Amino acid sequence: MPTRERTLAILLILSLIMNVCLLVVALVPGGESARVLSRPPDDDVCPVPVLTGREVGDGGTASMHVPVILQKIEGTRGGPFVPGRVTEEGAMVEVSVEVAPGRGRVLIQTTPLMGVVFQDAANHAVAVAENRSHMNLSASDIIFSIQGPEEVSEVDGPSAGALMAALLLSVLEGFSLNENATVTGTIDENGEIGPVGGILMKAEAVAASGKTLLLLPGKNNRMYEYREEIWALGGLSVMRRRPAAVDTKEYIEENYGIRVEYVDSIDRLLTDLRMPLEEVSATAVT
Repeated sequence: MPTRERTLAILLILSLIMNVCLLVVALVPGGESARVLSRPPDDDVCPVPVLTGREVGDGGTASMHVPVILQKIEGTRGGPFVPGRVTEEGAMVEVSVEVAPGRGRVLIQTTPLMGVVFQDAANHAVAVAENRSHMNLSASDIIFSIQGPEEVSEVDGPSAGALMAALLLSVLEGFSLNENATVTGTIDENGEIGPVGGILMKAEAVAASGKTLLLLPGKNNRMYEYREEIWALGGLSVMRRRPAAVDTKEYIEENYGIRVEYVDSIDRLLTDLRMPLEEVSATAVT
């Protein structure tokens, strides 16, 4: 056999022997080299976190009327390309929450439809309520329902966030809410209540509804009203309107006849929104 062919044959045999040895090493268990790569070592397995929060019982419901700003687009004559006029007014809508057995979902049922910002506010409200109450909501569905006027096409905005957190906590912790009070304000995941717009229109709607207490974010404590100044210049009278900062609480109480309190956190909100103990006791006796 020529030398070249003999060399190739030897190399082929050596290659086959090495492949067989590698196959045996891979199949025969023993030592650290036989550990299955797709499974982590027993001492490296991450422990499954154990939820220490209390489980929710049979659930429950709570509701309250809150002030909102309604935006309406009024059509104008003059052709299809003429934009409509947008008007705003305050109104009261009913917000309710239901805790039911489920899979940890946050669900929204609205009439009319709901916007994306409102869904974010609901998620923040649930996070705050779960953290504060130390309740485990992984086996419950939180269902918020909004009932507004039929002429409104969509409900959106974050201003009901603080109320949704309070409603859910009233169910989880089992306390009653003061029906004579209401609140407007955003809420973040830390439980801080933020400012909103349309304060005066909301205050007017609250007063018309018969409620006597409006809880406002502390950052809404100042507002501006325009005051007219008239002075004589030669033979002319000149009038100028200048903005003047006023305290929101004082202005609303004087002009709308309802009480106002400022709240900055979920804890302060619940202090003012809970039904007083003497009223709860009186209700229980009757």
